[in-house]
Amino acid sequence: MNAKIFFAELRRRNVYKVATTYAVVAWLLLEAFSLLLHAFEEPTWVIKAFAVFLVLGLLLVLYISWAFEATPEGMKRTENVPPDVAAALPSWSARKFATFIIATALLAAGLLVVDLVRSHNKPPSPATTVAP
Repeated sequence: MNAKIFFAELRRRNVYKVATTYAVVAWLLLEAFSLLLHAFEEPTWVIKAFAVFLVLGLLLVLYISWAFEATPEGMKRTENVPPDVAAALPSWSARKFATFIIATALLAAGLLVVDLVRSHNKPPSPATTVAP
């Protein structure tokens, strides 16, 4: 397969958009999950296991994005959808996609600010204070 045709297929099947959306949402979930784990003082292996779960989910989502088309009749294998029908399927406009990414990034920035404020207002632990 020609590389130009391959990348055109990635674009047509929205694999780029799916990957970007998944990465942003996964990052947001990871940030929120780490805040919750920190609040409940859970072990760090839990967040690492969650990150591995998200990476495995990315592989599954990319496969589904490549192999299936969302048609009005439901999910169908890409090879079972005629090219003219596939070209007429609705997809996110660039504006809607950018709005989604910006809104998610703002939400993530809000979580970061909450974490920074919370860690800044936290009293020092006895181990970090120096005795006179």
